[in-house]
Amino acid sequence: MTQSDPSQDNVQVPRFRDAYQSLLSEIRAVPSNALITINLDIPLGVTTALGALPEIRALRPRVVAEMPQLDVIRFDKLEAYTLAMGHAHALYMAASSPAEALDEISETATKLREMLFSDAAALAQRNIIDGERLKQLKGAHGFRNLAFDLFVLAAMLRDNWSKISSRTALQLKELDQAETLADRILTSVGQREQGPGVVAEAAEIRQHAFTLFVSAYDHARRAVSFLRWNEEDVDEIAPSLYAGRTTGRKKTPDTQVARPPTAADPKAPVGGEVPKPAATNGGTSAPTGVGMPQSEPFLSR
Repeated sequence: MTQSDPSQDNVQVPRFRDAYQSLLSEIRAVPSNALITINLDIPLGVTTALGALPEIRALRPRVVAEMPQLDVIRFDKLEAYTLAMGHAHALYMAASSPAEALDEISETATKLREMLFSDAAALAQRNIIDGERLKQLKGAHGFRNLAFDLFVLAAMLRDNWSKISSRTALQLKELDQAETLADRILTSVGQREQGPGVVAEAAEIRQHAFTLFVSAYDHARRAVSFLRWNEEDVDEIAPSLYAGRTTGRKKTPDTQVARPPTAADPKAPVGGEVPKPAATNGGTSAPTGVGMPQSEPFLSR
């Protein structure tokens, strides 16, 4: 574009990209010796965390009151880490995909744009939302036009969600998908001429973002386990990111949180500390990365 387009200037920066940009310095600062190997399905992990966030956040008052040793800053940044992880993964996928994959992405994006536009037009005809912004759309011809149309539609529908949620079959995850696809399209267009050198940097940043995301989610999940010990519902509130590896807190190490001490159990650890792993290598304890099974639950970076 040779001239600024007001309709595009007013588009709200999608939350995935906004979180990524605001955290990029912190992401890059994760030391290489603390990186966690990417060993789970990232899109599934991101959607799992986003789905769990409302119930996790609902426990925050108890976290502050009952767990003063917990790093509340990391607890509060879980959503931002999750969104940044999603965008970092999208950047990596866009950078590592062959050029022809852009056509496949745009095909999916075009279908989604048509659906969002159809729903928005119907809501506008009923005067439920203002249809003026629909006139600013550029159409699905051209990758950039398609991407910014998705941004406009997603932002418009999200801004009016409280009015339309009961009047449409749309789901918020479809708005998330629209923003993610738009991000991928613009990133692909911008990067496909820059060569494979982009892939290495994208992969490195993705692993750094993954480390922050997994450790923060594990941090919050252990807090949930501690607070909801008696209810035994940690997997309902904060499911394990490692799908298929756990069905309950007692069956896998990544859900182990010490039970609060009682009079009948005076030796129970105090403050939610998890017993350290058994000694290995001739009596020395093997280090465990934060966010991995048997790691320290409340260790701050």
